[in-house]
Amino acid sequence: MTPAPGDRTASRETARTTDDASGEAARVVVVHDRAEIEAWARARGAAVREVDEDWESITYEAEAVDPAGVRTRCRYRYPIPRAAALRRLARTYVVGMVHDVGRARCHHVRRVIPVGTTEAELRRNAVLVASALIDLQRHGRCGASVVTLTPYTVVSALEWEG
Repeated sequence: MTPAPGDRTASRETARTTDDASGEAARVVVVHDRAEIEAWARARGAAVREVDEDWESITYEAEAVDPAGVRTRCRYRYPIPRAAALRRLARTYVVGMVHDVGRARCHHVRRVIPVGTTEAELRRNAVLVASALIDLQRHGRCGASVVTLTPYTVVSALEWEG
């Protein structure tokens, strides 16, 4: 892979080819800090976005197409410091939701970190955040929407037995 002008990350890149959900092959570049992914994206005119988050890490990604037409993704996984990760875990809820698809039932489970001051408010906000995520992520595939989803469990991640 030829580095773009001003790209200082080429010496630390680890590349591999993967298939994404669309079936297209993409080259994946893994970098080791936030400055590297920002430099990579800036050199290619790409935007950095958050693609995954849980209580212990956040994964950032930028995507660009090189002059040869090869799609390349640059990823950086930020491991959250242990003390902060444990605080995030304590604020995480597991939300199980279900909706009907024809004669079948479709189940979705999401881990979310809601904002609120009381337990009831946290649980309600966890359902709202989870239903919005499911709608965004799965509506096209199974028809899940905020209106059709019904929660069947909302529990603190510390109490989850799944």
